[in-house]
Amino acid sequence: MIDSTYKNAKILIVDDKEVNIDILTGLLDIQGYHNLASTTDPRLVVGLYQSFQPDLILLDLMMPHLTGYEVMDQLKEIAPADVYLPILVLTADITTEAKQKALRHGANDFLSKPFDLIEVGLRIENLLFTRFLHQQSLNQNQILEVKVKERTAELEKSNAELIVAREKAESGDRLKTAFIRNISHEIRTPLNGILGMYQVVSDIGLTEQEKEEYFVHLQASSDRLIKTVSDYMDIALLVSGNMEVEKTEFAPGMLLNELYQKSQAGFKKKNLEFTLQLPPQAERLVIVSDQKLLRKALSHLVDNAMKFTPAGSASIGFNVIENGLGFFVSDTGVGIREDAYETIYEQFMQENVSDTRGHEGNGLGLTIAKKMAELLGGRVWFESVKGIGSTFYLYFPCNTSA
Repeated sequence: MIDSTYKNAKILIVDDKEVNIDILTGLLDIQGYHNLASTTDPRLVVGLYQSFQPDLILLDLMMPHLTGYEVMDQLKEIAPADVYLPILVLTADITTEAKQKALRHGANDFLSKPFDLIEVGLRIENLLFTRFLHQQSLNQNQILEVKVKERTAELEKSNAELIVAREKAESGDRLKTAFIRNISHEIRTPLNGILGMYQVVSDIGLTEQEKEEYFVHLQASSDRLIKTVSDYMDIALLVSGNMEVEKTEFAPGMLLNELYQKSQAGFKKKNLEFTLQLPPQAERLVIVSDQKLLRKALSHLVDNAMKFTPAGSASIGFNVIENGLGFFVSDTGVGIREDAYETIYEQFMQENVSDTRGHEGNGLGLTIAKKMAELLGGRVWFESVKGIGSTFYLYFPCNTSA
């Protein structure tokens, strides 16, 4: 009995003598091969090969219409290059020339009639074993190719991730450098101003008017230093999750009016028009939220409008929308490039984080405003056109009463 590995092998018998086919079929059936096909017409071999897809062909040489040599030539033209199709020639031609010619045309083995049936069975088993090994090798190669492709894809993905990680690291290094320069500048500049003004106002020879002017500069430097330190404390609390929300009842119209009045001087100093836009119900509208956080968030948006608007105007206001309030700060300033949209909210970022930027500030304003809005259950977004201006929106849900 044959190895069970080959019991499902497909065997095609080609012989113009029906009796020879019967003999071979009987032999193969006894040995356990049951997946058989046969033909006495060699012209049908190509079609049978394509439909039956045999694992082995038993082929006679001397047949009408087509010789076994011609059949093998036809099979060579249609068989895939990587397919091993064993052909065992069984022929009455016992000449050496016939054997050599058969092997040249593609035969893998050769037996002359009359043949020993046991020997035929052994040779069939050997040829099927060789085909089995070839298929195993082919399958393993295909598996290896798939694994190589998968591994290559993994490596390409890893390389891409490494490139992204490297770019992030390089960006982080640039950001750290910019931050160190920035914090040094933002703290040392007002501190030097305070110390310098202190020495100046200590001069007993100054008039009262001169002292008053210097005190204004001293106060401005002190305010800038206090704001810088406060911003760093705020971002630390926000990032660590330790910023507390204290909700109280207050009037948002009054809050915006106070912020508007407080900011007027800065806008006038830059010859900018600053307007306040409130809805009709603003005077009687009362909400419950954290007034301190809202004031800080809006202050940062107003400071940015003032800072990045060299000429023109700015405005602040709010509207009652969808069970909440929608605040806005609009300006006719420099605007934001589209390629900076994704990073504008990152800590210590301005559109230009280099140490040659033309605007003072620590780059925390939008980060703080965004995180404070989120802490109140809301969000911040913007619309901007480079060279035209920007409008920042702050929305958060709240209960309103008028």
